[in-house]
Amino acid sequence: MSTLEGITLPDDLQWIDEFDWLPVSQQVEVSTGGALIVEEFAQQRGRPITLEGRMEGNVGFAMIRRDVLLALRALAAVARTAPMALTLDDGRTFHVLFRHDDGVAVTAKPLKHIVPAQDADLYSITIRLMEA
Repeated sequence: MSTLEGITLPDDLQWIDEFDWLPVSQQVEVSTGGALIVEEFAQQRGRPITLEGRMEGNVGFAMIRRDVLLALRALAAVARTAPMALTLDDGRTFHVLFRHDDGVAVTAKPLKHIVPAQDADLYSITIRLMEA
């Protein structure tokens, strides 16, 4: 079972940027004399963890109920300094914060347009986190 700070998430959320990060950062500059200056250092935190549901044809993966979506958005709307606990369905755990620097931290699209919206309506979701 996947959870974020006690909120149950769909188990089939896909970690779309799992292999887009390495714990090495690099700063490259050119000196006024034309020399290349390269500084590398170990990055201890900040790994992006973007969890995403998706549609493939008419099939939805990792669909989330509206009431759970609203709980996640409320969690993301609170400024925090202490990390939250993320547990993935494979048992891995991470200490995370929401990523607010590259877009809205929790976004969603309804599976169907239904008026009025109900708690059980399904949404495709994207959750933007970073390891803290």
